[in-house]
Amino acid sequence: MMHVLWLVSWYPGRRDPFTGDFIERHAKAVSRYALVTVLAVLKDEFLPAGKVEIEKTTEDNLTVYRVYYGKSKMPSVVESIFSAKKYFSLQQQLFKLIKKETGMPDIVHVQVAMKAGLLALFLQKKYRLPYVVTEHWTGYYAQSKPSVNDLSFVYKWINKRVLKKAALFLPVTKDLGETVHKNFVPVQYVTIPNVVNTDLFYYQCALPPVFRFIHPSIMNYQKNPGGILQACLQLKNKGYHFKLLMVGSDDKELMRIAGEMNLLNSTVCIKPAIDYAGVANEMKQSSALLLFSRFENLPCVILEALCCGLPVISSRVGGIAEVIDETNGILVENENVPQLVDAMQQMMDQYAIYNKMAIAEKASGQFNYAAVGGQYFSIYQHVLNLL
Repeated sequence: MMHVLWLVSWYPGRRDPFTGDFIERHAKAVSRYALVTVLAVLKDEFLPAGKVEIEKTTEDNLTVYRVYYGKSKMPSVVESIFSAKKYFSLQQQLFKLIKKETGMPDIVHVQVAMKAGLLALFLQKKYRLPYVVTEHWTGYYAQSKPSVNDLSFVYKWINKRVLKKAALFLPVTKDLGETVHKNFVPVQYVTIPNVVNTDLFYYQCALPPVFRFIHPSIMNYQKNPGGILQACLQLKNKGYHFKLLMVGSDDKELMRIAGEMNLLNSTVCIKPAIDYAGVANEMKQSSALLLFSRFENLPCVILEALCCGLPVISSRVGGIAEVIDETNGILVENENVPQLVDAMQQMMDQYAIYNKMAIAEKASGQFNYAAVGGQYFSIYQHVLNLL
């Protein structure tokens, strides 16, 4: 069976179970077709400086090695340099352990070029191991905060080298691929989307008693939750009766703003982060997904909502227009609150035009584990056949 080594820049860990969870789902999808070994180097600020701990877990064809290291007590600038060196050193040490326990991999798969791609360059040079790169990072977009343009020359040089030396670049959207190709480094690419656990996210016929929008996010600057609240206030003032569940953060400032607008609890409910299965349950009790991001690649929550049969309202940014059209949602201009209000009103007034079962069937066919995992496996075979 083919053995694939995954070098991941982001991955769920004991301190943060959510960061990179979409990469974990990619790994599970690929493990249907190949032996997957994940190498994750994660900082744990609760560990004493110099302390290192290794965890190994195995589930069917997926084995995950996590190495945790503590934060040093050096000044921040020095600490960042120390951390980068420590990261690469631990990557090398963990690879030696993996090679000893599981043997040399056939191919390497980098998930997010920096910083995990450093080891891919090293392995390519030392062992002639080919590698591919999947990218999710919104930082390649100029409007992102931070963007790749804000980073050091050395960081950008290494990032470009990781992408240029890859056998193939695999962005999760065509828009991201074009952005990287035109604005950062010219690379050949093939788009393979994010994946959805369709055992959790699936169509359910029942509708909530009151029209309910759902907005799952961390509610930071990128997600523009303030703009969403403004739109809700305007729609409420037009006499529309609806609910909005904002789940993913219990930000006190956002709750204060919603309270001052007289939206909190009566119209808008704000909840802290919940697990993946919890998001699925909340989606299946909602009428539509509502996003208003300033910049994006392609949020997994859009694919998950579609698999549940929910139509989507979103700003037209990143690769979102690649999956949303008039049959499954409405796109509005970024930062345009009046357009968002009109879209919410239209969605409520014309909700019957959306064939929720058809939306779910199409999305589930595209984004399930077998479909996406099979695409990656075909890429691996193609790359290895070229050697």
